[in-house]
Amino acid sequence: MGSANQSLTPGRTTLLDAVNVLLANIGEQPVNSIEDPLLAEAAVAERTLLELHKEAQTRGWSWNSEEGYAFSKDSGTGEVVVPSNVTRFAPDPFEWDGRFVLRGQRVYDRQERSFAMPAEIMQIKADIVSLLPWDQCPEVFNRWVTIRSARVFSNRVLSSDSINQYTAADELRALTELERNELEELQDNALSSGREASPFPTFDPAWGLRGRTRG
Repeated sequence: MGSANQSLTPGRTTLLDAVNVLLANIGEQPVNSIEDPLLAEAAVAERTLLELHKEAQTRGWSWNSEEGYAFSKDSGTGEVVVPSNVTRFAPDPFEWDGRFVLRGQRVYDRQERSFAMPAEIMQIKADIVSLLPWDQCPEVFNRWVTIRSARVFSNRVLSSDSINQYTAADELRALTELERNELEELQDNALSSGREASPFPTFDPAWGLRGRTRG
């Protein structure tokens, strides 16, 4: 307590910190490690965290999504192999019209019914969503996942309505902050956002006078 913890507060929430939040939510003492196989409840808490951390990332956020990511064809097999942490693979529909889909870690050509790409195709670009490890995700995201996991964990272990009601309110506040942060990161604009969009002025009083001639 006190000054001894001041230097710890500014740091990011570690996976161990999050596990201890889950344990505290069911009235258990914190642990110093999550590597000890004898700490059964800590292990369950960790699995719950990683389960929901992965699930929440599949939605796709500004920090784990990329547009037009190029995947090159393997010169030996002729196949396009995608890393296992990619959970969404969406080639440009205007270029390929749904021809290529992801099956396992390989791109499948639905037109040719084959994993081997035609000779003329050397790479495929796609919008992707990737799963990132805990320490590569934003603090605001990890905070929301921690609170959400605490609610789920307490339900699974204790089935306590009172605890669920308490953490549900915290979870909503954390989600609101996460979505606010996401809007700031994306800086979306209905007029200028989107693939290869260029910003343009919303109002130009001179535009309506162009082309007018004296009658």
